[in-house]
Amino acid sequence: MNKILRNWDIMRLIRLLSGAGFAIYGIYSGDQFLITLGLLLAFMAVINWSCCSAGGCGTEQKTKPIYKDMVKKYDPNK
Repeated sequence: MNKILRNWDIMRLIRLLSGAGFAIYGIYSGDQFLITLGLLLAFMAVINWSCCSAGGCGTEQKTKPIYKDMVKKYDPNK
């Protein structure tokens, strides 16, 4: 329960509001797809889960860059 109440950032709030909006509009229009989409987005916001939380969007490089050894340090005295 403590994890649910902490670390609310702007993207988590956007997911919650858009999920609630989709679910409410889906109920209003009778569209099951919008209700499912809205509930999924709201659920993702509550448990703070997204595609990036599983490490799918990492930018970490495990190998060194290709041209690192080819670039020479600048020497203004030359």
